[in-house]
Amino acid sequence: MNRNIEFIKEKCIGCFKCRQVCPFNVIEYIEGKPRLNPNKICLKCMHCAAICPVGAVSYDGKNAVVNDEFPELTKEFPDLLEAHLMKRRSYRHFKAEPVNRESLEHALKIACWAPSAKNEHPTKYVIVDKKETIDKIMKIILSFAEKHHELDIIVKEYQEGNNPIMGNAPTLLLAYAPNHSINPIGDTTLKLYTAELILQSKGIGSCWAGYLTRLSNSIPELKELFDLPEGNSFVGALMLGYPDHKVEQYDTIPERIKKQDIKWL
Repeated sequence: MNRNIEFIKEKCIGCFKCRQVCPFNVIEYIEGKPRLNPNKICLKCMHCAAICPVGAVSYDGKNAVVNDEFPELTKEFPDLLEAHLMKRRSYRHFKAEPVNRESLEHALKIACWAPSAKNEHPTKYVIVDKKETIDKIMKIILSFAEKHHELDIIVKEYQEGNNPIMGNAPTLLLAYAPNHSINPIGDTTLKLYTAELILQSKGIGSCWAGYLTRLSNSIPELKELFDLPEGNSFVGALMLGYPDHKVEQYDTIPERIKKQDIKWL
């Protein structure tokens, strides 16, 4: 099966824009028409397709751009984007209903457009939305924490009715990547944050689950439960659910105590 980027000579107008935006000068021009240099590696970043004014780029034998129609961004969009970013909060109190699977799949689909080092996109996901599995995860963690005194705070908080691992989230989203990836931490974090912003825009609450991430890499039973491949590590995890607004209803934006620290050179 053809998995390469190709240029449709009949459509190409020879504007050279594809070559100008190619990150590694993979595109060369032969007799006024573009082609991939066989001695270089194409990242398939699709800059060439995005900038081509006549749709002369194909991938896998098909049109290389998304055909969906999207609304034009209005002049109000920057302010709306800032408001959404600033209104994002961490939720830990949720209704019992698991997050709609279609909503999760859509958010992770959009996260595919997050930046990735050399367009590698190494991230994979594990989603848990069955209560019996979530209870099993918590049981494994508590058993492990009881044997390691540095985790006494987890046991103590849980006994006091507070679950620092996952709140009462009905859905957990964990993301992992191969350790040998170019930038597994950066790539995966960007994807999770992109998905989180999409989800929160649709009324789905989230919170980054740091304990769950670290313990999922440390506890053999969890690695086995999640079927984590050898040579891979969890990079991040999110608690997800529909917020219980009887407990958490954030209507205002609080002052950010810790401000940006900038050094100009």
